Amino acid sequence: MRHLRQLFVCSVLAIAAIPVGCTADAPEDAEQESEVGSLSLALVGNSSSGATYRLSQAWFDIYGPTARTIYGGVDTPVLAEVLPVGGYNVALQPGWVLERWTGGGYQPVSASLTSANPTWVYIGEGTTSTVAFQFRADGDVISVGQGRLDIVIGVDDTTPPREDTDVACSNGYDDDGDGRPDCSDPDCQWQPFCGPLGEDTDWECSNGWDDDMDGLADCSDPDCQLYPFCAPVREDTDWACSNGADDDMDGLADCADPECQPYPFCSPWREDTDWACSNGVDDDGDGLADCSDPECQWMPYCMPVREDTDWTCSNGADDDGDGAVDCSDADCQSQPYCMSWREDTDWACSNGSDDDADGLTDCSDPDCVWLPVCAMSGLVIEDFEDGDFLFSAPYAGSAPPFTGPWVTYSDGSAPIDVFPVQGPFSPTALAAYSPGGPSPSGAGVMLAFDMWPVDLSAFQGIRFSIRTHGAPVRFEVGTLLTMPEGGVCSACYDSHGNDFWFGPEWATVELRWWDLVQQGWGTPVPFEPWAVTSLNWRTSPGQPMHIEIDDIQLF
Repeated sequence: MRHLRQLFVCSVLAIAAIPVGCTADAPEDAEQESEVGSLSLALVGNSSSGATYRLSQAWFDIYGPTARTIYGGVDTPVLAEVLPVGGYNVALQPGWVLERWTGGGYQPVSASLTSANPTWVYIGEGTTSTVAFQFRADGDVISVGQGRLDIVIGVDDTTPPREDTDVACSNGYDDDGDGRPDCSDPDCQWQPFCGPLGEDTDWECSNGWDDDMDGLADCSDPDCQLYPFCAPVREDTDWACSNGADDDMDGLADCADPECQPYPFCSPWREDTDWACSNGVDDDGDGLADCSDPECQWMPYCMPVREDTDWTCSNGADDDGDGAVDCSDADCQSQPYCMSWREDTDWACSNGSDDDADGLTDCSDPDCVWLPVCAMSGLVIEDFEDGDFLFSAPYAGSAPPFTGPWVTYSDGSAPIDVFPVQGPFSPTALAAYSPGGPSPSGAGVMLAFDMWPVDLSAFQGIRFSIRTHGAPVRFEVGTLLTMPEGGVCSACYDSHGNDFWFGPEWATVELRWWDLVQQGWGTPVPFEPWAVTSLNWRTSPGQPMHIEIDDIQLF
């Protein structure tokens, strides 16, 4: 079993005897500021067996209340940055290189990033926060993390370094520490750099040298006998059997040589191609010419004409000669030209015709109601533009039954702030944010209807605009059946909803009622749109609360 060991940078550098600093001091003026924290990134560390690793060519993007990009190269073992207090995403950009100290220098190793990227962290005033990146390389597990914000390196290399690749067997080092460097190590014997010389390629069998030093050069060496340069010339290809030469020097040229008999130039004429079956000649001399020859029956020229394509079923001709023309031919019934008309495309639902002849035209036909051209316009129940967002959370709606307060909820570990922000298409949207960090049990913001239950059965679903900072969000519709007041559930509040992952750009979500499902931990009940009590947006346990919502509509 592997045990991940994370070592602080100061002790790592002392063991490795690498002359770099262990700390990163913030600028003097930063120490006088309030509401700031510091970010220190150390990129060198040791493993449990003493191997030293370094992360180089590393660009870190830090974005939150402010945005920074910092770079760590081969001459930058420690990075330092002063940041305002707040939540940040720290992202390691592509192009980084993980290197291992070999005794004479750092050597890149193949590695992959296995942890979340970006990683979220909260910087508190004068406090120490933690962020970590984890890598896997050659069986090692490397963690980059720890902080103020400190990032340190730890390595689990219970599996010792190996010396069994062409690079490791030719770099002049004893990579696996067994006292035998490069080709003197038995593990290297099968690598190309250390392998014995051979004489068994076309180039080695034609270069004039005794490459394997067995006293036999080139074609005189038995190892070369099967290679083209040394193989005897043969007369068993169409070209060799038609060039007028005795290529294999057996006294028989071209078709006189038995080896040429199977090849097309020397074989008797055949009658099994479309050309041979339509030229009016008995090409194979069997007394049957063209389509009368059984060998021609499968050639297109001799096959019976069929009437089972869209073209042959719409050309006005009786192509297969069965007396039934086009759509009157049973073979045409499954072709698009002859199929009954349908009314279930955007074009058919907007052309003013009753295409499927069911008496219902365009959007009045149930087959059309799900298409964009027939989509219902939305009834806006909250757009945050009615001026009630001045001193506290807004009050939704202007007329019942869609009125009610916006409220926040959490486990009490992280307070939730509600404030106005710029919307995607209008000046005001609602933002719910937990400045104190993530809530262990999750947090949310809810529109609680005043006069519930509210009947939404006249609508197909809901649409709204939303954006977050890269955390998962669940939208739920509370109904009476999922509440104790409904008298049905024993395990209540397992509301119907859907899970999403949104980024920092505004997105529009459109959900129909049947898209909503319970999570499964509570009493299973059907979704009843005529008994709605609330609309909820919440984050998962342990995730920061940062949700912005606008333009809530029913359609």
